Amino acid sequence: MKYKVINFLLIIFLSINVVSSEIPPYSAKYNFESEEISISGIREFYKTENGFEMRFKASNLFASLFFLSKFEIKNSEVISDSYEIKIRPKFLDRDQYLNFDYETMEVRSEGINKWVASLKNDLVYDPLNVQIMIRTNVKHGLKNFKINIVDMEEGGSKSYEFNVVGLEECIFNEETIKCVILERSRLNSDRKVTYYLAEELEYMFIKIIDTSPERTNTLKLLEVLSLG
Repeated sequence: MKYKVINFLLIIFLSINVVSSEIPPYSAKYNFESEEISISGIREFYKTENGFEMRFKASNLFASLFFLSKFEIKNSEVISDSYEIKIRPKFLDRDQYLNFDYETMEVRSEGINKWVASLKNDLVYDPLNVQIMIRTNVKHGLKNFKINIVDMEEGGSKSYEFNVVGLEECIFNEETIKCVILERSRLNSDRKVTYYLAEELEYMFIKIIDTSPERTNTLKLLEVLSLG
């Protein structure tokens, strides 16, 4: 299982307005498919006493994946607190933990990739909480925007460009719903990620297709367990 597969769920940036009401809490079942693995799990977004959390937990007969993002919302901005990855069986050696320290203005990584990077003056999102930004931006009607996402392997962040390329009818639970098609790209990269966001479901991801010369990964929504 290669790092790109484990770290597939990356995505987006920009300041937001009242995230807690713009994007409601939810729980949904997704399936992730690649050449190396097929696995289903639950993705959740919810409020806690100390802020907000997003998590994704998946398992099959051979492995289990756990991703957890903790963050706050202050002055209409998502402030990353920590990001954690746990992979089992342990011999896969993909565990990683990020801590965002705003006193030293550094983000520190422990585990498979050890590094320390400056936060500078930019907003930097982790692979989970950035998904809230994507949905919020599309819901606000933005047609193109850029985002800084933490570089899990090397440290620092990378800037990605997002463009709405059209609308399309999607089939979910044997019903036809309207989807916004969003593409993500980066300068000098052959990798492209296409998102299908359902308007009727508060712009939840119906499908994500991640393509590169080496591989194609797909994430599909199987079931909405709760919304709002």
